[in-house]
Amino acid sequence: MHVLIDEVQLWDGTGSPAKPRTSVEIRNGRIHWIGPASQWQGSRATVRIVDGRARMLIPGLMDCHVHYSSPGGPDWITRFSDPLPEISIRAVELAEASLRSGVTTARDVGAPHGVSIKLAHMARAGEINAPNIRAAGTWIAHRGTYVSFSRHFGEANELRDAIRMEIEAGAELIKVALSGWNEGARPKDAAEIPFSKKLLSVAVEEAHKAGFKIACHANDPASCRIAARAGVDSLEHGMFLEQGDLEAMANNKTFLVPTMSVWDAMLYYAHAVDWHEARKKRAEDLRQGSRLAVMGAVRAGVQIALGTDAGGGAARHGRIAREAELMVECGLEPRDALIAATSSASKLIGEDERGTIEKGKIADLVLLDANPLENVGALRLISAVFQGGRRVA
Repeated sequence: MHVLIDEVQLWDGTGSPAKPRTSVEIRNGRIHWIGPASQWQGSRATVRIVDGRARMLIPGLMDCHVHYSSPGGPDWITRFSDPLPEISIRAVELAEASLRSGVTTARDVGAPHGVSIKLAHMARAGEINAPNIRAAGTWIAHRGTYVSFSRHFGEANELRDAIRMEIEAGAELIKVALSGWNEGARPKDAAEIPFSKKLLSVAVEEAHKAGFKIACHANDPASCRIAARAGVDSLEHGMFLEQGDLEAMANNKTFLVPTMSVWDAMLYYAHAVDWHEARKKRAEDLRQGSRLAVMGAVRAGVQIALGTDAGGGAARHGRIAREAELMVECGLEPRDALIAATSSASKLIGEDERGTIEKGKIADLVLLDANPLENVGALRLISAVFQGGRRVA
């Protein structure tokens, strides 16, 4: 497809200032030419023209933490246990909703029954309208912890086997979950977090040896302390990270994916459906800890990538703009929130041909009716979404 996005204000995601009255030519799904609109020398009769006047063009957005197998909402966790046909159909619908919101690439970091892997294959084959999906398969957690539909292990060799099984099933990254014991499961004299630093080091070694990145769920103080120092590629949530943890992450080049939409949605549902006081307090504690962690991450120089945890928490799909707004509320400049959703996210995911608008790169683009560098909420004002040069929304 041959397309010219004409006379648009361009923010290319590289860190350069936005450029006014720019034209972007797309051929065969890639960026063919970028320059001042007055200097384009092609034939308008042979190209599809998209009017970019009074609009801004940005790279396609990337959500580094989604779960398309659940819709989110107040009962999100139970929805992972719905019948498999229902989960599978819903995942397709939610992935399309995500695409319409400007998300052209996503990491699905956990699903039951291998749903995310199948979804990624369908998206890549062009069978569904969906983001370019990097799927983690299912969660890997220590026996006696986390959700029942995880892949559980008890010792190091079982952990290695679990990682190999995920890779053999078609996962493109590894997702592990650190958490405390489930109620009644903790053996006498057992450590608070059984997925220890030593075991996490085994997971990191096994994943990296196979050429895979590893994402780590950590959302209590002890888990954050372990994960920050283990050399994982990304620490997910991290709402109780302390300054020493953040300094360790910066030294290890570990990304933080803060998923602030989790507590933001929880606070809404706490009142909308009248949750009991303990759940309301949990949401407030997450909010306070998360904001401090993100502000501390900025000071410590930790790389931040945007992720909503849509489906994996109360947050619903298609609302990536809200996560960017929450980042800005924590002190990030709108430009830095956009970088977290584009070029920084592409580094974490390993998408070298996406994340910025440069000649030769894949034409994943979002056309907006306002300037998100002035107000990041403009990410809601979508005029068009292009994926591989094809208009998909």
